[in-house]
Amino acid sequence: MMKQNCDPQKILAHLHRIRGQVEAIEKMYQEKRDLEEIVRVALAARASLGSVTKLLITDKVNGCFNGKQVTDKKEMEKLVDILFKVN
Repeated sequence: MMKQNCDPQKILAHLHRIRGQVEAIEKMYQEKRDLEEIVRVALAARASLGSVTKLLITDKVNGCFNGKQVTDKKEMEKLVDILFKVN
């Protein structure tokens, strides 16, 4: 089967967004900003990490990394286990 929805720019955009969020958390902490505000940004960063992890796994399943879709049952189970750890 052909690669589907393989968009490395989408993953890179997510990673850049996460980097920006982490930098914002660091700056907010250094500025002694309100804890609730810092936690809100930290939770958003955590959600973004979960999203990018799911995108990476989807790309792996669709064959975006090595051109081969995941069809092996054990490899698929391993990816499902990773997804459950993310959530």
